[in-house]
Parts: sequence; C-alpha cells; structure tokens
Amino acid sequence: MQNEVFILDSNIWISYLLSRRIQILVSIILKHHLTVLTSEQLVQELQSVLARPKFEKYVNLTDIEELSTLHLKLCQFVVPKETITTLSDPKDNFLINLYLTGKATVLVSGDKELLREAAALDCRVMTLKEFELLH
Repeated sequence: MQNEVFILDSNIWISYLLSRRIQILVSIILKHHLTVLTSEQLVQELQSVLARPKFEKYVNLTDIEELSTLHLKLCQFVVPKETITTLSDPKDNFLINLYLTGKATVLVSGDKELLREAAALDCRVMTLKEFELLH
C-alpha cells in the first residue's frame, strides 16, 4: 500500500472529523506512509462544507482551521490541469483532474455517483469501508 497515491474526497475527511476519529485517519496515513494528494479546490471544499449551518452543532471554526492545517501537513499539494469536465456533478471534476495530474492510484469517496463515473474513466476507486479494510 506504500506505493499507492490516494485522493481522499472531502466527505472522507469530514466523516472522520464528525465521528471524532480524525486521529485514526492520521494514524493510517502516517503508519502506512501513504501519499495523499490535495489541491486548493479540495481545501476550499472542506472548509465551505464544514461552514454550513447544519454542521454548527458538531464543529466550530477552530475545528475547521485545525482540520485544514492537518490536511495540508499530511497531503502533497498539486495544481491539477483541467482536462475532465464531464462529470454529472461539475463540482467533482476537480477530483478527477487531481487524480490524473497527480498520477493518483486510488480515489476514496463516499459519493456513489462519483465513484461510478470515476471508475468509468478508468480511475481506481474505493469506498471508506474498503479504505479502512486495507489496514
């Protein structure tokens, strides 16, 4: 698993944060020396989703800032080239572009539609459960 290059969709980071298991994700990344890619769009998506009113009772501004800092420390920053613009949810195009530009080997997401479309584009995809079963 050490040679794999992962992209963790924002819903994966948020799931770990909301379930108060972010340290488990950190441990997985560090213990297995995972290469995880990120981009400006992914950081912005994390911050904007967590700033939604429905998350106010679960996270505060400090939690969001700490996650963003941790995310940037654990991930390699990539500026994706925009080549794919065909996903049914245009907001997800950047993830495929990050995958392609960063030469990722696995996209982990909880979004079934994204996983289906990414697989059709020959991206290797994985659910959160599959990701956790790797270790």
